[in-house]
Amino acid sequence: MKKTLKQFRTHHLLSQQQLAEKSAVSLRTIQRIESGVSTGSPYVIRQLCDALHIAPEELMLTNGASILNQQDITSPVKEELNAVYDNNIKYINFSALTALCFPFMNLIIPVVLRYIFRKSLTDKHNKAAVNKILSLHIWWSVITLIALIATPVADLYLFKIGDVLEIPLFIWCYLIFLIALVLVILKTANDINREKELLIFVPNIL
Repeated sequence: MKKTLKQFRTHHLLSQQQLAEKSAVSLRTIQRIESGVSTGSPYVIRQLCDALHIAPEELMLTNGASILNQQDITSPVKEELNAVYDNNIKYINFSALTALCFPFMNLIIPVVLRYIFRKSLTDKHNKAAVNKILSLHIWWSVITLIALIATPVADLYLFKIGDVLEIPLFIWCYLIFLIALVLVILKTANDINREKELLIFVPNIL
């Protein structure tokens, strides 16, 4: 007898969060499927069925659609499994703007928020996105720190520009890096809204 995803989930005494962790499907996607807002991609359905130890044919979607009418379930597709970002990723991304108030705070606040939101960032897609964001700020902090040290030294022995500036050269250097960081954060926010891959130019070090 066919059952809905919610019926199978409750039969196994699993919460939505627990099913998300077992299946590597985002919590938001599971909520959308159970509420009938989405039918889920074939690959998402396979992941959920494997986690629940049932055949796809046993699962009845909330809107009555048949799993058998969908495309090959064994073929991964870029849909809801890898396309939807958790809302908390937006907060982690924008939290780095605290660097505008306190130098290098972008390296601290996102890490704190990652810890706070860790229970909602369990699937691989969201974890990878957060790691990319944190990698960005690690790289930015290291490169900026090196530049702040190297710029005054190079100016002292080579350029002598600092002699005619009222504001120290290393502050100008930090402001330039800070503006670049803000632009990258805004670009990342746009990519999150468009559900695109984040920060493809940043080497992942986490």
